[in-house]
Amino acid sequence: MNETSKSALRRARDPAFQQHYFVGKGIDIGAGDDPLKAHAHVFPRVTEIVSWDKAQGDALHMSGAQDASFDFVHSSHCLEHIANPLQALARWLELLKPGGYVILTVPDEDLYEKGKWPSPFNREHKVSFTICKPEKTLPGSVNVLDMVRAFAPMASCERVSLVRDHYDERRASVDQTARGLAECAIEVVLRKRAVPTAREMINTAAKARDAQESLRAWQLALKSYPYRFDVYHGAMLAWLRWDLIDAIDDLWDRCIKCLPDQHLPRLYHALHTIARGKLREGFAVREAWMSKFGWQRRTKAQPPSAIPVWAGERLDGKSIVIWSEFGLGDEIFFLRFARILRERCGAGRVSVVCQAPLVTLFEHSKEADAVFSVAQAAELPQHDYWVYPHAIPAHVDLDLEALPQSVPFLQAPGTTAFTALKESKSKLKVGVVFKGAPTHENDKQRSLPSLSVLDDLFKVEDVEFFSLQKGAGADEAADYARRLGNFHDVGASLNSMDETANAIAALDLVLTVDTSVAHVAAAMGKPTWLLLPFFGDWRWHYTRSDSPWYPSMRLFRRAAGSDWSEVVARLRGRLLMALQSGGVEL
Repeated sequence: MNETSKSALRRARDPAFQQHYFVGKGIDIGAGDDPLKAHAHVFPRVTEIVSWDKAQGDALHMSGAQDASFDFVHSSHCLEHIANPLQALARWLELLKPGGYVILTVPDEDLYEKGKWPSPFNREHKVSFTICKPEKTLPGSVNVLDMVRAFAPMASCERVSLVRDHYDERRASVDQTARGLAECAIEVVLRKRAVPTAREMINTAAKARDAQESLRAWQLALKSYPYRFDVYHGAMLAWLRWDLIDAIDDLWDRCIKCLPDQHLPRLYHALHTIARGKLREGFAVREAWMSKFGWQRRTKAQPPSAIPVWAGERLDGKSIVIWSEFGLGDEIFFLRFARILRERCGAGRVSVVCQAPLVTLFEHSKEADAVFSVAQAAELPQHDYWVYPHAIPAHVDLDLEALPQSVPFLQAPGTTAFTALKESKSKLKVGVVFKGAPTHENDKQRSLPSLSVLDDLFKVEDVEFFSLQKGAGADEAADYARRLGNFHDVGASLNSMDETANAIAALDLVLTVDTSVAHVAAAMGKPTWLLLPFFGDWRWHYTRSDSPWYPSMRLFRRAAGSDWSEVVARLRGRLLMALQSGGVEL
């Protein structure tokens, strides 16, 4: 072994390595027990070599290594241990200053692997390398010339060579690198071009003044940095702004090809497909990837191992249980499928396992034949099938513009009285929720920064506002109730989802951000005005102002790059129209 030592002996006699490649400060990735710094003395123009191995972090992400801080990157027999070597090489190029060199060696799949896979001499190899073949012969084969071409926008190629020094053709069946001086490697040297960094290209593309300029700028960034997810994500948001939806289709296909084993490209591809209205296709993609690699679900109860999972079979009189999967809003949204499984798929009995706050509300609504809390999951009687909610649309053909009639599918128990609501004589009673749970991954975008964002609404005469806020924002709502005569803090009195539903039933309108209250109100058929960030959840799709899922809901979406003031101005106009017409139009 000791491949770095072998190559150092050879390179010490090569003027290119002496005068150009090994110059200045370098980083040795995968240094191991044979570091390049042990041979620094034979390369007189080297000033410093930083050794990087497992103790410093993985070689794919190089977290902690500073961009554009090295004159050369050296890696000997490391790249073959990385499942996505091109992604790693892209990251290594980012570590270089313009004009710096990547010097790497990888085992040749014929000289070292002997044309066999898995590698007969090192089962830890995840890919193999060849300089060029007319077609791939090994399953993980990487064509080095294709790899070099892929990085042409970022780096020029100075050297690609097959190194077979001291290799004995008569002993071709053995690992000749184990002892002696034999090398069975491909040596590659790339020189980084003077190109903008990924952050510079992202910032430039974000300033595009029209759709075509945006398309060109982001395509250039993607060509230069095809292995960075943040570039794809930035392009998606920019192209949504310019309504370049077709371009986003190709964007996620390309991202998956470059980052095939990463979670986020698959997730965004599935969510984009669903948001486009291709429901069955998008949910099927989501479930296929989840089944293969397993995405983290929030349920605290594992589904029953003794009951088969439903995969779209006809249910004809059989029983099925919809399992708890994600948040309260999701569980409310997917309750509609209890009816759809009966009417579309012929289920004889549909049960639901849900989180405890929803149990009595679901029972009262009578959409499911039986409702069990997560804590009761172990007591679940035998069913023919179980299914996660998000898997149902993968097996049921739904037309977004002609969804089955299901709303309303929640009913308020109607047993709780709220004095402020009961005594209100205003022309319009409006419920308000301005913050969701701060633990939500998109909460910074979906929640309002403060209740004061809605101050212009609170000045509208003949309207009384009733805060349904719980948790984050509750203190601010209580303060407003003390200061404003037309603002009441009902949320402080709400102790259950049943009581929330009862309060909603007494209102004329619910104005809310994207949280569980929005689903309760809209599932009851109550007029609901939903405040949305520019890029929100898949179920609100991209540019719609209505919701096919909830006929009584209207969507008020924040424009790209703007604050909430324009949304509030539209809401105020709608409130005034509702007062003039004597009610909220659906």
